[in-house]
Amino acid sequence: MNKKSAPLLILKILQQFSDENHLMTQQDIIDKLQSLYNLKLERKSVSASIKLLQDLDYDIIKTNKGCAYIDRVFEESEVQYIIDLLLSSKSITGSYALQIADKLKNTLSENSKQDYNYIMESKSINRTNNKEIFLNIETIKKAIKNNKWIGFQYLTYDEDGKQTLAFNNYVYHASPCFLINNQGRYYLLAQRNKYKNINIFRVDYMKNIYEMDDRQRIPINEVDEFKSYKNISDYINDHIYPFGGKIIHAVIEVFNPRSLTYVNDWFGANAKIYKKDNHLFAKIKCNEKAFFYWAMQYSEHIKVISPKEMIENIKKAAEEMLKKY
Repeated sequence: MNKKSAPLLILKILQQFSDENHLMTQQDIIDKLQSLYNLKLERKSVSASIKLLQDLDYDIIKTNKGCAYIDRVFEESEVQYIIDLLLSSKSITGSYALQIADKLKNTLSENSKQDYNYIMESKSINRTNNKEIFLNIETIKKAIKNNKWIGFQYLTYDEDGKQTLAFNNYVYHASPCFLINNQGRYYLLAQRNKYKNINIFRVDYMKNIYEMDDRQRIPINEVDEFKSYKNISDYINDHIYPFGGKIIHAVIEVFNPRSLTYVNDWFGANAKIYKKDNHLFAKIKCNEKAFFYWAMQYSEHIKVISPKEMIENIKKAAEEMLKKY
């Protein structure tokens, strides 16, 4: 290896093996140059190379105990958090999740890398097997940017439980509005008719997606379902599950203060907690269908007080469920 490449090689060594908690001495660097690149270098040359890198604004600290590269893209805790989110996501395949996790880990020094063997079971998590997920997302984002409609086919399941294309290979046409991540899965909010409600599609169920050159995307400010919202985050807060439809104002009784966790986790500021006659209540603003499924899921902890139509729907669902058992 040519000695002219020493500054670059030393930078790579410091990036890989040092951090603010693990300083490298000049002898450490000399040993690494020899073992990794078969390059012999004197201390004077190592010192000069480090000085050059510092002059070029590389964030390298130097003390009497050694030196280290500390300008990391992510902190160790940030990498751990992102990897945990990534590996719990159901939007991508387990093998893709691990590949991306490895790339994230490579932004850290060897000393800071975590042993993530405990998450290898992530491959067995019930997640998508559609390897086109990233291509789908990229195509949708491009179509939104270009103000175009998209065409795609959609996956479903046959009587044998095998994935197949829905409605005899039917091709959907839609004007894309937003991409959202809900419960670890990506969804597309789109409109198939200017005057109809929003349709919601799971992105990992979309196949053979393409941008349509001959159709202009419907402007967001002309979509009826979004007109009452200042931004998409307000819409998402009203739709805790990915369902379209009207928004309702409901009142629930919460049986136990500990159960308020379920209310706050799902509704946040859309839930107003109050006490009356030593009972806990919450006023909730939410999409009607999403609230129905939430109330069914947490029926052990809450009771719906209003609206009356929601109470009747829950009663009917409970009666139908009872008949099955």
